[in-house]
Amino acid sequence: MNAGRCHFSHMNLILRLVREARHARIIIILSICFGWIGALFGIIQAREISTIINRVFIDGSSLPAVSIYVIAVLSIVLLRAGFVWAAEACAGNAACKIKQSMRQRLFTHLVDIGPAYLRTERRDVEPPTGELVNLATEGIDALEVYFSQYLPQIALAVLIPLTILLFVFHSDPLSGIILLFTAPLLPLFMYLIGSAAASLTRKQWQGLSRMSAYFLDVIQGLTTLKFLGRSRSQIDVIKKVSEQYRSSTMRVLRVTFLSSLALELIASLSTAVVAVEIGLRLLYGRMAFEQAFFILLLTPEFYLPLRLLGTRFHAAMAGGEAAQRIFEILDRPAPSKLVPALTHIELRSALISPPSIVLN
Repeated sequence: MNAGRCHFSHMNLILRLVREARHARIIIILSICFGWIGALFGIIQAREISTIINRVFIDGSSLPAVSIYVIAVLSIVLLRAGFVWAAEACAGNAACKIKQSMRQRLFTHLVDIGPAYLRTERRDVEPPTGELVNLATEGIDALEVYFSQYLPQIALAVLIPLTILLFVFHSDPLSGIILLFTAPLLPLFMYLIGSAAASLTRKQWQGLSRMSAYFLDVIQGLTTLKFLGRSRSQIDVIKKVSEQYRSSTMRVLRVTFLSSLALELIASLSTAVVAVEIGLRLLYGRMAFEQAFFILLLTPEFYLPLRLLGTRFHAAMAGGEAAQRIFEILDRPAPSKLVPALTHIELRSALISPPSIVLN
């Protein structure tokens, strides 16, 4: 039941983060479109390169005979680089816009809640001022990876492989079937390893929040500590807290590297399967060289968006943990909205029944 509840909470967090992207949805859509167009140019580039290699090494054409194809490849490379740059620029711009909106909302809501929040919220982090400072700075900045890389990559990890599959199925259905059945392995392993990394990332973020709160306490009380001669004794405590945070960070990195290794291994093995079946058919003359080389060039491009999704998933987990805490603060009702009504009631009561003054 706890696992189901955590999964439901995670889904709600994802849906809420997607709703936050509405502030820059047009820019994010442009980023996805530019990334997809860049992938299309990559497919055309693979087609032109396979044509050049086939004409030079198989047909024996001279370099001047294929010069127009070489110029086309160079132009495609420049266009592809331009669209990839435009996609990243749009995604970065969208992330900055969303971060600015969330930071402004967080500041406004903290002002509405008032100073009483600092005395009543999170008894395990007394006072939570350091945590709030960490959320307003590092927490909001951690969301940049989520909105600029991970969120657009979710769409590209679907669009680009499907587009490549259409071209592969048109050229060679057998290779398309192999790609179709091996592609789900990458998201599956990403989910399995990501589930283990989620709890570690949560502990890492909680450790960072507590460390920020403790550091702020030490800085605020530094004058008192120096007056009492206890300032240098805090050095060992700070070293201990920093070492705990370093250990939690290294555990997260170990899981992240394990995930990257698994994704790279699956993608390499799948590419090797495609290369072996294509090589066997080439050996027995059942497949044209240009067609085989074209599919071999497309196969790494097919798995690349899925591998990038796994990498950016781990990079975006810290932003997800920060967003969870930010949404908890934003969901807290602001008592300041009740103050005018209460003040009016108290004032009316005071006017009807004025207090008596007793002089002794």
